[in-house]
Amino acid sequence: MIRKYICGAGALGVTAFAAVPAWAAEAAAPVANPGNNAWMMTATVLVLMMILPGLALFYGGLTRSKNMLSTMTQIGATAALAMVIWVLWGYSTAFGPEGNAFFSWGNLFLAQTTIDSTAATFSDEVISEYVFLSFQMTFAAITASLVLGATAERMKFSATMIFVIVWLTIVYFPIAHMVWAGGGLIFEWGALDFAGGTVVHINAGVSGLVLAYMLGKRKGYPSEPMPPHSLTLTMVGTGLLWVGWFGSTPGRNWKRTAWPGWP
Repeated sequence: MIRKYICGAGALGVTAFAAVPAWAAEAAAPVANPGNNAWMMTATVLVLMMILPGLALFYGGLTRSKNMLSTMTQIGATAALAMVIWVLWGYSTAFGPEGNAFFSWGNLFLAQTTIDSTAATFSDEVISEYVFLSFQMTFAAITASLVLGATAERMKFSATMIFVIVWLTIVYFPIAHMVWAGGGLIFEWGALDFAGGTVVHINAGVSGLVLAYMLGKRKGYPSEPMPPHSLTLTMVGTGLLWVGWFGSTPGRNWKRTAWPGWP
């Protein structure tokens, strides 16, 4: 009986000793910080609120009554389409594992993203990659929606959807990579785009200006009166955009503060 106990204890010791490297490897693997995840998910929801209903009400209230529904529908559809594109190839183009100074690749359809993958590491502070790509996804959606302010009442729904696909692919995704991704052209110049000033605001503003010039004036302008549908709705949308800003700017500033080289 004593011999059996000794053999059993020896076998248990050998097993525990053999498992030590596995324990060490598991402990060394980066684990997403729940607090960081919670804040970035909150910021993601706030930015999403800036699109629907914030931007939809803001633009919808400024257009004429007969075009309000069309404007709000285009913004909602644009946001939804942008999110689908982001998952299919947008995230890969902007933040893929391989790339050059202008765009990246290697993670189409999120093939290399798993529930355990993390977006960045700084000591033991990391967040889930799914949280990171969701946060970035809302910026792709709102930037495409912002451009529609220049096309209100002058662009068909089908044309808008085609424009969104093309514009995101050849304009937004490469610029997001150049400014926010390590190895990107403008990122390597030392640019710090804390709140999307380059990728979102300048990008959408210049694109909207070019698009508005190409489309020309609205039919009947300026001889036909074109009063806004409801400045009350515009004010409500403005308030929602202001509240959502607490997810946009602090979210990006927090990331930069926590991890100074992280896009």
